[in-house]
Amino acid sequence: MSNPYSKCPIIESLNFTLRFVSENDAEDLLVCYSDPKAQEFFNIDNFPNDCNFKTIEEMQNCIKFWLMEYSQEAYVRFCIVDKSTNKAIGTIEMFGMIGKYKTDPGLLRIDIMSDYEETEYLKELFILCIDSFYSMFGVSKIATKAIPNAANRLKALQKVGFYAGNFHDRKDYYLRSMSEKSQRQQNASMMK
Repeated sequence: MSNPYSKCPIIESLNFTLRFVSENDAEDLLVCYSDPKAQEFFNIDNFPNDCNFKTIEEMQNCIKFWLMEYSQEAYVRFCIVDKSTNKAIGTIEMFGMIGKYKTDPGLLRIDIMSDYEETEYLKELFILCIDSFYSMFGVSKIATKAIPNAANRLKALQKVGFYAGNFHDRKDYYLRSMSEKSQRQQNASMMK
């Protein structure tokens, strides 16, 4: 797979499209980033603010920051688009060995509207990431955060093979190795 900082790919599943975030997404994303129920589950570790936005200008400034970080190859911020409404419902951030920070495991963040903080939606998004991000970001493991009261997120992580683990001595992280991805693909091909 090509470098996501040269050209950000578009990735699709049954219900969602992941594409590069744009300033045009500000109005849709403000619904997510102004939702107190959604904010509870955001991973804001090492983020310069709390991602609690009240105005379109705040959301636009945040998107401009994400675009600047992308231009410096710090991370890719994908927009999650619900195919049925064609609306942006959240974002996914990922970075790993390709780009500025050089970390394996790579770090995955999913910020999503509270209406979508459901096990099956999250499972679909995690599978989409698993199937694309190991090679795209050159990592052998992916780490993501889920706080103890994120019951649906924790169920989704368990269903796709994440396990509680250590990520830079931070709490509430879950990891999944690429070898588990290979095993899942082998099992799927055997069932055909």
